[in-house]
Amino acid sequence: MKKNLLLYILLGFLVLMNAFFLFKHFSSTDINGPRRPPQGNFIAKQLEFDATQKQKFEKLDKEHREDIKMLLADIRELKDSLFDKLSDETVKSAEIDSIAALIANKEKVKALETFRFFKTVAELCDDNQKDRLRSIIKEALRRQGPPPGRNSPKGKAGDGNRSPRP
Repeated sequence: MKKNLLLYILLGFLVLMNAFFLFKHFSSTDINGPRRPPQGNFIAKQLEFDATQKQKFEKLDKEHREDIKMLLADIRELKDSLFDKLSDETVKSAEIDSIAALIANKEKVKALETFRFFKTVAELCDDNQKDRLRSIIKEALRRQGPPPGRNSPKGKAGDGNRSPRP
């Protein structure tokens, strides 16, 4: 009887611990991991904006984020419609090309919007801040690409056997 009681206590403890860890894991409000501070705050801090610059920047950043959010929603919708065609038996190449062209156009608009945003931010900056902004942008662009040597034509021998990243 004593052996069973100890086993039941241990089993109960393990069930409670599992419940606790599952609760902690799935109860997060942000499913994508820890929340990062908005990029606008990073830029404003790095450029050391004064109060007037910061106020103009915050307004500009808010408008830019709303525009990008709408563009991303449009792109997501177009991609959904494109991949919905996977199950169609009679999908036309022209229709697929048309949707792909619309996606490409929205991506172009997104890139231009981002460029205009940073161009306007640069207009808020003094000469010293402009230099720092250029270096921030260059560093961000360098981080966007894949690491050197991975899935590139100049990679190491044997890299050709790997499938490309999604």
